[in-house]
Amino acid sequence: MTDTKRFFTDRILTWNRAHNDRNMPWKNEKNPYFIWLSEIILQQTRVEQGRPYYERFISAYPTVNDLAKAPEEEVFRLWQGLGYYARCKNMLAAARSISAAGKFPDTYEGIAALKGVGAYTAAAIASFAYNLPHAVLDGNVYRVLARYFGIDTPTDTTAGKKLFTALANDVLPENQAGIYNQAIMDFGAVVCKPQQPLCKTCALAPHCEAFQKGLTDLVPVKSKKLTIKKRYFHFLLLEQNGMVWIRKRTAKDIWQNLHEFPLVETPAPADLDALRQTAGFQQLVPPKTKALEPGVQLRQQLTHQTIHASFTRFSLSPDFSLPADYMLVPAGQLEKYAFPKIITDYLQR
Repeated sequence: MTDTKRFFTDRILTWNRAHNDRNMPWKNEKNPYFIWLSEIILQQTRVEQGRPYYERFISAYPTVNDLAKAPEEEVFRLWQGLGYYARCKNMLAAARSISAAGKFPDTYEGIAALKGVGAYTAAAIASFAYNLPHAVLDGNVYRVLARYFGIDTPTDTTAGKKLFTALANDVLPENQAGIYNQAIMDFGAVVCKPQQPLCKTCALAPHCEAFQKGLTDLVPVKSKKLTIKKRYFHFLLLEQNGMVWIRKRTAKDIWQNLHEFPLVETPAPADLDALRQTAGFQQLVPPKTKALEPGVQLRQQLTHQTIHASFTRFSLSPDFSLPADYMLVPAGQLEKYAFPKIITDYLQR
């Protein structure tokens, strides 16, 4: 390790000893199950949003065996509102494989083999639970390394990932992987922030390439610009003698394994008159059926998509039925089913 890299590592650890007060229930945890649970919940999720879910999960399922035995519908209801539901499906599959094996894996390779666990998550669990020498690379770590060492190689390229992985492992201190990994992530979240970093009081500033050259706002670099797709969902609340039609989403799309009301998706915004002309609407709603109320409009922002949703209620005759993938459930028991956040928001209105 060069003097510059040694200075970097020493300053990160010194800063951590004075500022190790970021209050998170999984911090300094050694139970690999709890660490794994927190890391899965925090994938693509802010700490403030993920914390109550973590607390609910460890309360409902204190051990990995408890989670492994839980009914899928129950687990999805507990996850409801957190988004990225493939994580929940993978988490349950991994819990069942761990339970079948008889213990939580204690090697990086064993952890990385779990369903839904990537390189970052495997490194985090391996270092936090077992102090194994594997460096974590999340957004905070990329930013701290890119700024301090003045790296403008895009982080989302093969070359960038290889460079940053090598560097992150090079500055990893011997026998202190867990402490250091938590420290650099906290440092990135608290000091080397994406916006308005605390450069003037930063312990790394004297040797920070980005700060010294005025490049703080320019690194890290990404080569690809995020494209946001707009989608227009029209949910039809088809009521029938106090019952409501719903179905489970099974296609490989957003919200897989969650429930929804009958849905018509259109390529552009559409009012009720335009919606009635679509084949999807005509397959679901009998001709001349009147709407009970004007459509309620809601919007949900996902990472790569913006969902514009309308909800319109209809009352159907007792003899009406839908295809076999739909089911008729009591309107007063909808809380028993896991729905996407945009539908739960509508139901709470």
